Amino acid sequence: MDTKSWEKIYSLGDRSLFLGNCCTSTVAAADYPGCKPICIYYTDELSDVEVNDIYDVEKYLDKDIYVSSWANMMDDLLTHIARLTRSPRHHIRMTAVCRSWRASLADQKINFPAVCLMLREGGNCDNYNFYSMWEEIFDELDLPELRGRRYWGSPFGWLVSHGLNCKIRLFNPFSRASFPLPKNHSLIEKLILPINPEEPNSNCIVFAIYWGFLDRRYIAFAKPGDLAWRTLSYDGDDDDDGFKFLIDDAIYFKCNFYGCLNSGEIVLFEDLHGAHPKVVEFAPQPPNFHGGRTCYLFALGENLCMTCRDPCDDDDDYEYNGYTIFKLDMDTKSWEKIYSLGDRSLLLGNCCTFTVAAADYPGCKPNCIYSTEESIHVESIGVYEVEKNRDKDIGLEPFPMSKQVEHLLPSLSPPVWIIPYPL
Repeated sequence: MDTKSWEKIYSLGDRSLFLGNCCTSTVAAADYPGCKPICIYYTDELSDVEVNDIYDVEKYLDKDIYVSSWANMMDDLLTHIARLTRSPRHHIRMTAVCRSWRASLADQKINFPAVCLMLREGGNCDNYNFYSMWEEIFDELDLPELRGRRYWGSPFGWLVSHGLNCKIRLFNPFSRASFPLPKNHSLIEKLILPINPEEPNSNCIVFAIYWGFLDRRYIAFAKPGDLAWRTLSYDGDDDDDGFKFLIDDAIYFKCNFYGCLNSGEIVLFEDLHGAHPKVVEFAPQPPNFHGGRTCYLFALGENLCMTCRDPCDDDDDYEYNGYTIFKLDMDTKSWEKIYSLGDRSLLLGNCCTFTVAAADYPGCKPNCIYSTEESIHVESIGVYEVEKNRDKDIGLEPFPMSKQVEHLLPSLSPPVWIIPYPL
């Protein structure tokens, strides 16, 4: 520094040097496992050149310079390492190393079974956290695509979102894939994705439950690429008797689409690919069923089932205990009240209602209902153990949460259930 003269050196000592798309820095290799001393790690700033390299200073002291490139790693070795990570976070980081890695891992299936609660951080930020049943934030993503949008989850890794501009989209927050759906200017109650859009020949359909004239709740459907939503007509809607067509949920079951009304009746959606799609009655409400409660449809093995919240004894319309579960005989159209979900976990609320085999998704408890009940209130997020409540209904138990999740829940965006990487 005094003479302002330079000296060429051939060692970094015990340090590793990092340069490129970062603040140039060195670290003591011994303090950072995986770093090699006397090595230069760099990423070239040229966006059109694939260079992410390591330069071993001492190794090439007396030889022509050679740089080993991360991009040249064999695909078989790379995919084997990716399979061993079992972590979406690590997989996302690996795809960010370089374009060749991203291309090699594009079709790599992530083996990470987890049912997650998707939570948005407060304020105006675009950060979203995915809280697994293992009580840990396993991923945090910046999702500006969801800014100013309401969204509903699914067991397929996809969201259906509705913006203030009335645009509706299918969006995968992990792959960033997106499919446009027609605009809908109505007041949306719920968007339902009953079929995985990535399955071959899935003929993906999205249902929109929305409020219309005279406080009627209608249901419409559309496919990616359609120009408009098609509203389903219902022959059972009788204006003279004051009947209101209030549909709560929809499901794809055994190659047909079904819906349940707020009154507990089951309807069948017909001719969705034809000129005159409509809703027809399929099964009556269960015996002694009192309407006015949100009903949810789900498949339990080979059976079509429905559940709804039980009101408290004090007749408070806004207070509920647990759930009543009914199983439908598809042939006789008769109902049976059941008291077990077997080895399944049921997830409902701000999502397409679905069940999972608890053994396949660590952290899920069998014979339990996990609820967000389409509410932004923390007390509406809970776990209902069906067997424990069989003789005495004690209602929802608090969802197990870390301090970090409790901090995130006051967000105005309701939490949703989603399976990021379905089995």
